[in-house]
Amino acid sequence: MKRPWPPLLAAGLLVTGLLATGLLCPAAAAPSLGPGVGTTILRPTFGGVLLEAHLMPRGSASLTGVWSGSGHARLMRCDPRCQVVSAIPLGSPLTVSQSSTYRVVLGGTFRPGQRVKVLLRFDASTLITVDAVVAAP
Repeated sequence: MKRPWPPLLAAGLLVTGLLATGLLCPAAAAPSLGPGVGTTILRPTFGGVLLEAHLMPRGSASLTGVWSGSGHARLMRCDPRCQVVSAIPLGSPLTVSQSSTYRVVLGGTFRPGQRVKVLLRFDASTLITVDAVVAAP
């Protein structure tokens, strides 16, 4: 009796190869023309969490908004005192964190280990969704 699985396996490998090279879905393999975001972590702080992320602009972009399930985040410039700003300029790669000039703070109640979807809006209406994990305090 002949087994039907070798042709199915071959077809599966072919589809996987086409997806990987972008021939079947070119939009998935196309290089990004918009800004990028590196690893994201949420650090607990008073009344919420502080986003730690490495932002990699393409051209001259600005971070103009950040949201999670708990609502809109505050974009802040801390030099020397923290003030809310409408945008964070990204002329070159920038890390937003507790020790940087620019910070992003999400209000709400978060638990260590919780996975949170964070939506970042850059000017020119570029939206990027990232997964972030809440770190232990």
